Amino acid sequence: MPCDHAGPQEVIAMAEELLRSQGAEPAPGVKFRWAENHDGFFASAITEVERRGDQWVVTRLDRSKEKLPEGELGLKRLA
Repeated sequence: MPCDHAGPQEVIAMAEELLRSQGAEPAPGVKFRWAENHDGFFASAITEVERRGDQWVVTRLDRSKEKLPEGELGLKRLA
């Protein structure tokens, strides 16, 4: 069954857009977390990405049947 949450490529695009809006470039070691709720098979999803060299790597993909609290949703820079 397909998932209706943002995929890794979408999270990477959001992270790069946020960095550009701040006048920064993706640098090795930068990490982002995206969390969202939905009304599908999975109630929530968390995706974390990290810049390693000149590539983005997915470091966490967690889907749950439980919704996340409002304060945990959205895009956050971790490092």
